[in-house]
Amino acid sequence: MEDFITRNSAEYVELRKKALQALKSVNRLIDEHRPSIFNEVYLTGEEVRCMFGISRRSLQTYRDERIIPYTTIGGKFLYPQSGIFGVLERNYMKNLR
Repeated sequence: MEDFITRNSAEYVELRKKALQALKSVNRLIDEHRPSIFNEVYLTGEEVRCMFGISRRSLQTYRDERIIPYTTIGGKFLYPQSGIFGVLERNYMKNLR
């Protein structure tokens, strides 16, 4: 007698569950992946604005006044992560409380 795996069998249900978990993990990794250029990770303007809690206009002012480093590729502003962390470190003020 041959054993058949059907959509209702426990083996199929378990395999499908694991495949969906793997797919979710892959999608999360794709979303979190930050490509690097010459070993530097670049952030988008939206990511920088969230880090600093600033508006688009403030971000433009920071660029204009050379407060934060940036580059443009194809008309899109990109911000080197190490440079942004450097700005944060240089301007960090320890709480005296």
